[in-house]
Amino acid sequence: MPIATVLIPTHNHVEPLRHAIFSVQEQTLQDFELLIVGDGVEDSTRTIVCDFAAKDPRIRFFDFPKGPRKGEIHRHEALHHASGRIVAYLGDDDCWMPDHLETLDALLLDADFGHTMHVSVTAASELVAVPADLENPEFRRRMLAELFNCFDLTFAGHTLAAYRRLPEGWRTTPPEFPWTDLYMWRQFLNEPWCRARSAMIPTAICTNTHIRPRLSDEARADDLAYWRAEAAKPEFRERLWRTIARTFARESVWYEIQGIAQSIQINEQQAYLDELLRVKRDWYEPELARLSRALEDYLRVKAEWYEPELARLKAALEEQGLQKR
Repeated sequence: MPIATVLIPTHNHVEPLRHAIFSVQEQTLQDFELLIVGDGVEDSTRTIVCDFAAKDPRIRFFDFPKGPRKGEIHRHEALHHASGRIVAYLGDDDCWMPDHLETLDALLLDADFGHTMHVSVTAASELVAVPADLENPEFRRRMLAELFNCFDLTFAGHTLAAYRRLPEGWRTTPPEFPWTDLYMWRQFLNEPWCRARSAMIPTAICTNTHIRPRLSDEARADDLAYWRAEAAKPEFRERLWRTIARTFARESVWYEIQGIAQSIQINEQQAYLDELLRVKRDWYEPELARLSRALEDYLRVKAEWYEPELARLKAALEEQGLQKR
């Protein structure tokens, strides 16, 4: 039984798929099986995958017709044939750094579901890292309750045993729900028994080619080839670590400044509220008491003098009227 089952779903990224497969074959952890799950692929994809499979017996191809959404049901079917202790996913236009599987395997020794740090390429060809913490109850709650997801398919993994405990596994995402991966992750996070962890270690690159829809398949492949070559260099990974550290440090300072500003604003609002309470105590409440006493005096005078006097005058007028008749 291999340590890892790697699953690459693919539909129409023909040339980039080569580099995704290469990045799996270049892993420091070599004890894996690779399941390539075709979701309505063309003959060009079949040719590429068959060439790889002929040279590497660890590769198996599952050739399905086009399924709903992103063919999630095909992933579930393929995982019936999985035998690895852990399952890792890779987008067909993304790549892993050489230590991705090794890092994920270590993470899942005492977890059921987890991920490494999401690193993606922007439209300006810059790398952006996204922090996450699945052990934080609030973070987990937001993933379950909101459209909130901080890691893509390429960074996630789980044990095969945990997957087989789920009520359903991969299934077709409803049309109104935008993210097929988050729809799946929620199944794990919904289970009380699921131990979920985040490894804030960059081990993969999501090329985000969907934000550049005009790229040809060859251009996507060239882009992925560049990042795959860079990701294999220790000096690149060192620079990436430093960039992430500086970015997170700046963001930490920014959030601290925002926190101070909010604290000042809260203090100012509290001071204003205190002033209102002081005015209420020192003027409004005594004035209200004075007016209340004045009203009581008025009602007393009305009852003790005004109403009897009014009755007397009315009686006198009535008596005078009788005398005139």
